[in-house]
Amino acid sequence: MLSPIDVAIFVAFLCYSIWSGLKSRAVSSKNLEEYFLAGRSLPGWKAGLSMAATQFAADTPLLVTGMIATAGVFSLWRLWIYAVAFLLMGFLLGGAWRRSGVLTDAELAELRYGGRLATWLRALKAIYFGVIFNCTVMAMVLFAATRIAEPFLRWDEWLPPSLFSQVVELVKWVDVPLTSVSDPATWAQRSASNLISLASVLAVTTLYSTTGGLRAVVDTDVVQLGVALLGTLLYAATIISKVGGLSALPEHLVALYGRSGTDSLLAFTPDGARDVSMAMVSVIAIQWFAQMNADGTGYLAQRTMACKSDRDARFAATVFVITQVILRSLLWLPIGVGLLVLLPAASGSDSAAYVAQR
Repeated sequence: MLSPIDVAIFVAFLCYSIWSGLKSRAVSSKNLEEYFLAGRSLPGWKAGLSMAATQFAADTPLLVTGMIATAGVFSLWRLWIYAVAFLLMGFLLGGAWRRSGVLTDAELAELRYGGRLATWLRALKAIYFGVIFNCTVMAMVLFAATRIAEPFLRWDEWLPPSLFSQVVELVKWVDVPLTSVSDPATWAQRSASNLISLASVLAVTTLYSTTGGLRAVVDTDVVQLGVALLGTLLYAATIISKVGGLSALPEHLVALYGRSGTDSLLAFTPDGARDVSMAMVSVIAIQWFAQMNADGTGYLAQRTMACKSDRDARFAATVFVITQVILRSLLWLPIGVGLLVLLPAASGSDSAAYVAQR
């Protein structure tokens, strides 16, 4: 259940989000540049924090802890390698994007290539990224959100039974579970509660983003990131305290997973992670040219083009990389490793093999 301080934080952020959208409504409605790019007025620090907040989704901490549990700390290089690409985005591409005067990355593609083929490329990007890819990502994020909301947002205890029962009937009629609970007696109630939570989140997000444009989105991004980082810090401190401190963490890992398993789990360099140097180079090479994050996705390009100067665009990339790669990792690493002590991946003699073989 939510404590009074949880409710206070939730209500405060809800009010701030709506206020932020309404506050920016007048200026954002002047023209498309004001709406989509905040009039190209963003300072670098705010644009950079907004980028980091956008990549701090509900599923991201679950991904990081899962990667650490199954492949060790070294597996996070799959995320860390983007630091170079993001810096190039700001220092090499950001200025050119701003000077082009475009509003979206799709418009940039048509300007860059020109002709009928560019129109086809723009249409393909709209269909693939705007529909297929975005819907898939949204499904992943919202699925993760239900796992977070379910233990805390118990709408069946707050809403009138007659109202909540109608949502339950709707869920039964659709017959698509929104919960991991498979019990026939409770899955519909849990799914109905999660459906209300998702609908509430989407309604508030739609309200402030459509009324205030990018200005409102960035303002709420900065606050969300601050709350998320503070919550992550408190969670990391709690885990470290429960395992007896950072100095005691390796000892617990050795007791559970053996010396070789612990060395492989905590390895930071390729030679320590079962000598995966070639695999690392292959992953970097593939992700560099075949992954959409290599030169910045739509929202990263949007924040860059919304900066008020080329210098701010470069500073935004620097703030983004420091927050995204360094700061978050310092907070997530003790969480991912500490949870392997508090929630052992295996027990008995098989535990060392579990880590060492992954």
